[in-house]
Amino acid sequence: MLVGCRRNVPAEDYVLPDTVCLQSGDLAFREGESRESRAMTTLDRSSLYTHVGMVVWNGDGWYVLHAVPNERVTKQEEDSVKLEPIGTFFRSDRAVKGGVYRYPITPADTLALLHRGLALYHDRHPLFDDLFNTEDSTAFYCTELVCFLYQQVTGTDLSEGRRHNLPLFPNLIFCSDVFQNNSLEEVFAFER
Repeated sequence: MLVGCRRNVPAEDYVLPDTVCLQSGDLAFREGESRESRAMTTLDRSSLYTHVGMVVWNGDGWYVLHAVPNERVTKQEEDSVKLEPIGTFFRSDRAVKGGVYRYPITPADTLALLHRGLALYHDRHPLFDDLFNTEDSTAFYCTELVCFLYQQVTGTDLSEGRRHNLPLFPNLIFCSDVFQNNSLEEVFAFER
């Protein structure tokens, strides 16, 4: 008789190498094993990643501002824009691979992205955009959030106009639409 055992390994925050030098406005990409991540992998076969957020310095460390469904702390919590330590964003139960990439911006733009992102989070605490409507800036999905912030602060369209059209959801911005931007430079990447 064969018996299978499944170990319940506790999730561990990712520890960035000491050599990594981050700046506010960097883009943090990851691919996970969640239901949502698998769905994105199916829909967007050309992407290395399925989720993105923006790196910000939040007084005591590096955080990622991102919009994600189904990562609630409590059942009562609504899906919304989150501000999490970067190690939590890349936690072992959320990321099988990930990376941080930098779009070349000025120091003034870096500071403006930091302030605009934190103000959006603290002042409005937007919900997750489960309608995937890029015309509405009261709720956001992941790529919509980073593209909105960059457009507002720098006038840059990170996706360079690339869009995906699916039945019922036209003009979606996928991670590959942003990742294909040739101006992005790798800061670091990892795979478990």
